[in-house]
Amino acid sequence: MRAELEPLGSSYDVVVANPPYMGSSSLGRWMSAWVKKRYPEAYRDLCTSFIDRGFSLSRTDGYSAMVTMQSWMFLGSFERLRGKILRGHSISSMAHLGTRAFGQIAGEVVSTTATVFANAKSEVGGAYFRLVDMGSEAEKQAGLLEALADPNCGWFYRRDADTFRQIPGSPIAYWASDAMLGAFTNGISIDEVSDYTGSPNITGDNGSYLRLFWEVSSNEVSNKWVPYSKGGEFRRWYGNLIHVVDWTQTARQHYASNQTSTLLPEKYWYKGGITYTMLTSGKACFRHIDNGCIWDKSGPVICSLGTLEPIWLAYLNGSVAQLYLDFLNPTMNLQVKDVKSLPFLPIDDSNSIISLTRNNISISKGDWDSFEISRNFKRHPLI
Repeated sequence: MRAELEPLGSSYDVVVANPPYMGSSSLGRWMSAWVKKRYPEAYRDLCTSFIDRGFSLSRTDGYSAMVTMQSWMFLGSFERLRGKILRGHSISSMAHLGTRAFGQIAGEVVSTTATVFANAKSEVGGAYFRLVDMGSEAEKQAGLLEALADPNCGWFYRRDADTFRQIPGSPIAYWASDAMLGAFTNGISIDEVSDYTGSPNITGDNGSYLRLFWEVSSNEVSNKWVPYSKGGEFRRWYGNLIHVVDWTQTARQHYASNQTSTLLPEKYWYKGGITYTMLTSGKACFRHIDNGCIWDKSGPVICSLGTLEPIWLAYLNGSVAQLYLDFLNPTMNLQVKDVKSLPFLPIDDSNSIISLTRNNISISKGDWDSFEISRNFKRHPLI
C-alpha cells in the first residue's frame, strides 16, 4: 500500500487529471465532512476538490491541468475557490468546451472545461478558447486548432485573471468586453436602488397551503387566499399569476415556525414591483406585478423602485442584461444575487423608454386577460 501512496506524497512539474464529478451531498456523511475539512474552498464537488489538490501536488511554478465541469467558473457556491485561484494562482489556458465535447452520449448533458492552472501568480494573461457554441467533438477540435493558428478567429481571448475580480462573485467571464466589465465600476446595480430580499415565502406543504385561483371561491380571495407569485413559463412584461396562498394567521404561524417553511418578512407583504421566473430554459423573463401579492423563491419580486421601475423592467428584458446574466449565472436557476449584481449605466432619453415599457405591459396584460387562466378574464376576444 505504501508504494501505491508514495506518488501522492511527491510534487511534480505537471499534474494532469480528469477527476470524477460528485456533489458533496452525495459523498456520504464521513466523506463529506473529510472533504469539507481539507478543502474548505472547494468541497462543493469532488472535481473541484481535485482542482485544489492539484495545487499541492504541483511544484511552485508548476502546472496543474484538469478537465472538469464548468460550474466552478460561475456558480456562487464556488466563489471561494475562484477567489483562491485568482489570489494565489493563475489560469494559463482554458479550452471552454461546453456540452457535446466527448461524443454525443457522454458529453451531451455535462458542460465541461479543460483548464491549465499555473501554481503561481503570472503577469501574462491567460489564453481562452470559447468552443461552447460548436456542435460536436470534431468541431471543437477543429475550432481549437484554428484558434491556435489564427488568434483573430473570433473565439480566442486573452485575459488577465485579476480582471475577473472586478465582477461581483468573480465569474471567469473571459469573453466579456472591456466596456461590459467597466460598467460594474461606472454603473449602478439594482440592489442599490431597490428593496429586494433573498428570504422568500416557503409553505413547506404546497398541497395544503397553495391553490390555483379557480380552485377557491372568489369571495375568499384576499380574505383567506392571497395572489401568489410563483414564476411560471417564459413570459415577459405581465402575467403568470395563477396561484393563491393561504394567508390566514394560522397559516402564517405555520410558515414562521415549521422547520421546512419560511415566512416572507412582513415589510414585503403585498408589495408589487418586478417579478421574474427563477427557473429558465434559456432567456430570462421579467414582469410587472401589482400590489397585493405574496411571493416565493420561484417568483421573487424586486420592490420599491418607484419611478425607476419601467426603466429597470425594460433593461432587464433587454439583450444587454441577458449578456451579463449569461456569465453571472449561465445555468437554468436565476438567483437573486445574480439579478442584484447587474450593472446599469445612466440613459438620456428615459421618457421614451418609460412610455414603451408601459405600452408593452398594457399589450401583455391584454393578451393575458384574454384567456381563462387570468383572474380578469371576461370573454375570449374571438367571441
